[in-house]
Order: sequence, then structure tokens, then C-alpha cells
Amino acid sequence: MNWVSTSKKSDFLNWFLQHHQLKNPEARRLLQFIQKNNHILTNLSFSDTIHRHERSIMISSVNSDEAGFLFNYNNMKTEDVSRAFGTLMSSPTEKIYLVLNYFGKQSDFRYTQLIEPTRIQAIKQYEQSEKDAKATDKVVEIALLKSRINKALDDRDEELFKQLVTKLKEIQ
Repeated sequence: MNWVSTSKKSDFLNWFLQHHQLKNPEARRLLQFIQKNNHILTNLSFSDTIHRHERSIMISSVNSDEAGFLFNYNNMKTEDVSRAFGTLMSSPTEKIYLVLNYFGKQSDFRYTQLIEPTRIQAIKQYEQSEKDAKATDKVVEIALLKSRINKALDDRDEELFKQLVTKLKEIQ
């Protein structure tokens, strides 16, 4: 999982509030409250999707097709910003996910670097990195064998050459 500093989160929220008009004006006050509360910022994760079984807030700018505000908590959905305020005030140290919808967010490096990958994405990334590491190891091993084969040819060591060629065929 990504670790993002509270100052980076706060800076991004500040930028977002300066550059985007929100569909729900009360959501602006909520973001300002989150921005000023270090306990909440510490436990805040930016996400691409609403987490149905965990505390999640979705806020949209006026140029988004999504709902202006949505709060999920304990399998409950509401568009009431005051419910989110109350929940954040009563338990500021609980994990919360924030989804922001605005034009161009998928290509906005400021936002994409804050996104916390889901567990499934993290597992897929791990599996892919394992495959990549094995493929890299194989390429390196083949290159070393070819180098040793060339050295055996230079040294006119026919027996070592045959052993290395056999090993190379096994690997490929």
C-alpha cells in the first residue's frame, strides 16, 4: 500500500478546493474540516471506488457526471453531509476512503499518486512483479551462459562448451 504524508494530502485538498467548484457546497466545508484535522488526514486514503463495507466519502465537482456527495458507513448510504461530519467528529481515527470526481482526474498526476491500490490490485501487482523478476532472472542467466560459452570457445574447451550449450538448451 502507498503511504502518503498528511501534508501531501492536505496540499492536494487545498489545490482541489481552489480549482474545482463542487456540486454540493456543504461538501466544501467537509473537505476543509478534513484538511484541518490531522487525525482524519492520517487515516484518510484516496480511492477510485467507494468501499461499501467501510467509511467512504464521494465528492464530485460540477463538471462530473457522478452524484455531488455520497457517504457510506456501516452499509448505510446517505447524501447528508452532516452525517459525515458527525461520524468524522465522533471517530476521527477510523480509516476513511475519499473518492473525488472531477474532469481529468485519471490523467492528473497529483491525484493518481495519492490513490491507494485495492487489495486485489496490490496482489495483482505483486504477482506481476514476481513474473517480471523470474523473466529477468532467466534473461540474465541466458546472457551469462552465452558469455561462458563464448569464453569456452575462445579457450577451445570443447567439453565445457558442450555442457554449457546443453544447459542453455534446457533453459530456453
